[in-house]
Amino acid sequence: MRRWHPALSPALLALAMLSCVDTSVPDISRELGEGRTDGPYCTPDVIDNFPPEELRIHIIDVGQGDSIWVQTPYYDSQLLESRNILIDAGPSGNVVGSSPGGDVVVEYMLGHGLVVGDPIHAFVLTHAHEDHYGGGATVASTFSIERYVDPGFTADSQGFLSTRAAAEADVRNVNGKISVPAVDQLVPRIFSSTDLFGEYVEATLLWAAVTPPSGNFSNPSGTDINNTSVAFALRWGQNQVLLMADLEKEVEAALIAANDAGEINLQSQVLKVAHHGSRNSSSPEFLARVFPTKSDQDWALISSGRKSFNGTTLPTEETLTNLHDFLPDHHILSTENRDDIKTSGTEHGDDHIIVRLMADGRVEACYGF
Repeated sequence: MRRWHPALSPALLALAMLSCVDTSVPDISRELGEGRTDGPYCTPDVIDNFPPEELRIHIIDVGQGDSIWVQTPYYDSQLLESRNILIDAGPSGNVVGSSPGGDVVVEYMLGHGLVVGDPIHAFVLTHAHEDHYGGGATVASTFSIERYVDPGFTADSQGFLSTRAAAEADVRNVNGKISVPAVDQLVPRIFSSTDLFGEYVEATLLWAAVTPPSGNFSNPSGTDINNTSVAFALRWGQNQVLLMADLEKEVEAALIAANDAGEINLQSQVLKVAHHGSRNSSSPEFLARVFPTKSDQDWALISSGRKSFNGTTLPTEETLTNLHDFLPDHHILSTENRDDIKTSGTEHGDDHIIVRLMADGRVEACYGF
């Protein structure tokens, strides 16, 4: 039987007893759960450190919308070699039921190493929908944008034009570069390589259209606007990432044809799922090209919120079922994860996703904070 020294004071006794209790924070990184998009949580070391020779992609939780921060690899100096590329900036928060995307993006980036006035080496607005461009002016007023890209199609949206103007003014202040339209100012044609992501990352412009492929530019539908989206394939080492913006099945069919003809290679380890997990994207035929064999290296990432589209919230069960057919359990992550008890416009900021393509060839994704 353990005996305490009779000279020990009550205060010291209490302190000694407390020291025997494990007060450390448990590691929940592998407590995966059973929810439809449950997955691993990032450890503090992953969140706090960006090591050399790693391509890191942040899916920022802006609620219903998109914002993706790409940090490119470096070898010796992150400051001198790594580039910060921001693709979309979420909604403005000025539309009923939407989140303040610009504020969320800025807060997240400031909390992960950037300071006010730091360079955004390139800012891409994928297309003229408010849940993608709405936060752009806030980003432009906080950081220094050195290059700006969009598809060129504005859908006569005054909000989009205003955001473009703010970004372009920022670029001009630093004598940067404006690449609008993406085809032909960024690259001469789709499926061409681009230097937008620096010298270490092989990047291909998969899609961008100055007018909708349907030809309906005078009164475009949501699908028409989505199908003008800027999309990229990024390759680091042997691994590839597809950033699909809001492209729908009509463009997926064109990409499938290009893949089958040998013009591009869709096989990837990471898919940023198109159009927030809508049923109008991520067909089984497309996913079969992206994930031809099921592997622990493969991940699908969804950026979505709780906004209702005629009674449907995203991602749809149909899309999740399609993805589950091609991916291991707990390899589908969504910024909407476990947000079912929240209302539209309040579901942002708690399910950021970090993706790591590492120097040793491993690919991992996890929920950050």
